[in-house]
Amino acid sequence: MNLRPSPVAPFSYVPGIDPYSGGVVALPGSEIVHVTLAEAVPWREGFDRIQAITENDGVDRTALCAIELRCPRPHSFEGFIEFNDEYRSLLNNWGLLNGDDNPIARTNVAPVDHPPEETMLHAFSYVREASENQTSSFVVAGAGDLMDQSDLQPSSIVARDLDGKDAWKMRVEQVCQEMEARMSSIGVQWSDCSVIDVYCDQDWFGQAGDTLVERIGTAVGSGLHWYIARPPIEGLTFEMDVRSVTTEKIL
Repeated sequence: MNLRPSPVAPFSYVPGIDPYSGGVVALPGSEIVHVTLAEAVPWREGFDRIQAITENDGVDRTALCAIELRCPRPHSFEGFIEFNDEYRSLLNNWGLLNGDDNPIARTNVAPVDHPPEETMLHAFSYVREASENQTSSFVVAGAGDLMDQSDLQPSSIVARDLDGKDAWKMRVEQVCQEMEARMSSIGVQWSDCSVIDVYCDQDWFGQAGDTLVERIGTAVGSGLHWYIARPPIEGLTFEMDVRSVTTEKIL
């Protein structure tokens, strides 16, 4: 997972798959700003909001580096691929792709309670010039419990149709390994994270919480954000993303 530079903005990315990169990191002298929308909007309209917010901060819309979506329900594998084709087309229209690469990181999950009627933009991140010397800011894209993130088929689901502590431990360990691989490419580790997000609608912590706490070490002191939500594909049960930013906005 060697880092590659964005062709249009001051960040590098971990190569991923068609829908998203594995993560992004600001270049020296730049920082990543994370924006949560006070009220989510349909995802296509959300790109208009992104343009308005970035321009208001004095940067071009191509400063966009990460997206967070909320979908009504988990997609089938086929439906997930269909949505991603449309999503990638919009990114291409914005001039954000790098050849066949998609540099933009993404998390897309399905809330259990009060789900939206259509896929919504929940949050996004963009890059701007840093106001002072800062440590690296980064966003690692969401990853669910697949043995191979590029193998979008049921046979890749970790501990498929299994239950119990051993199954949950396998899921948590697999997702943690993916987070660690992406962070290693960026040159950071758990202790560098300012936010650790977990997306699951079952009692994963009662089954394998100690597994996660042991993996993340002292980073647990910053707390865990646990969203009662499902990963975006049917059959997946556990997802994570992480980030480290110094500027968090709600707009």
